[in-house]
Amino acid sequence: MSRRRVIWIILVLLMLGGAGGLAVAFDPAARVQGWVRGEPFFQDRSATAWRRELRNPDENLAIAATTTLASGKDKAIPVCVWLLKHADESPVRWRAAEALKNMGKDAAPAGPDLVVALTDSDPFVRGVAIRVVGDLAPDVPGAVAGLIPLFPDVEAIRAVAKFKQAGAEAVPKLIELTRHEDAAVRRQSVRTLGKIGVPAMASLPTLITLTGTDPVSGVREQSAEAIGDIGPTAAEGIPVLVKALKDSDTMVRRDAVRSLGQMGPTAKSVLTEVRTLIKDPEEKVRDAATTAVRLIDPAGKP
Repeated sequence: MSRRRVIWIILVLLMLGGAGGLAVAFDPAARVQGWVRGEPFFQDRSATAWRRELRNPDENLAIAATTTLASGKDKAIPVCVWLLKHADESPVRWRAAEALKNMGKDAAPAGPDLVVALTDSDPFVRGVAIRVVGDLAPDVPGAVAGLIPLFPDVEAIRAVAKFKQAGAEAVPKLIELTRHEDAAVRRQSVRTLGKIGVPAMASLPTLITLTGTDPVSGVREQSAEAIGDIGPTAAEGIPVLVKALKDSDTMVRRDAVRSLGQMGPTAKSVLTEVRTLIKDPEEKVRDAATTAVRLIDPAGKP
């Protein structure tokens, strides 16, 4: 058999992807396969070559490949996105998502594809995608709508909080989740409502109730904080915040007095109650009360 014929056969095998180890030996960067399939390249290596690296049984080598992709930023994004869409192996997909996460805000062009990854069949891939879209907030169109179906996943709820007012479409579902039996879900839901702010005004009656009655101090604390995060337009919550100044839990008292401070002069009628916490046994509460007095009555004396 002529040398030319041998080379031709090898190239055909490489293009068809049927040579297995032979393909790796003769074309470790999978250039031919990449060109034939129209794959993106990074560092002169096709997405197929990076796929092999990310599924490497040697954990250290797989991590190194993930780190290299992350350092490539915009030049590596097309490869990461291709792997998210086309890799059959879930470890490859989540490592590709992890590389995007480690790019920080530079991964913004991959936003739409990360929203699609929120529906990935693998829960770990979905988990990484949740964190990435949260880190990219608010510049990820469609992300909030993609996160809502994942509720009551606490990480998905936390990610919506990062969208602040842009997360307004999640308010009805978040209000519903404040009745969830899991305190962690209730706590994160009320916190997220507070971060959404004024667009979450419909949740105020619920926040008032939870601040005064939830059996879990962490939920009472976050509810009190959420009322303050909404601000002076949530003045209806002032009475329950005053009540919470006497809560047995330090963090509830601190967040209640801090929220009264966020009400500004709107809370001037309860300034006497706020001042009582300047003598609270806990330093963090005393500090919050001192700041609150100054915010409520800027011209007065602490």
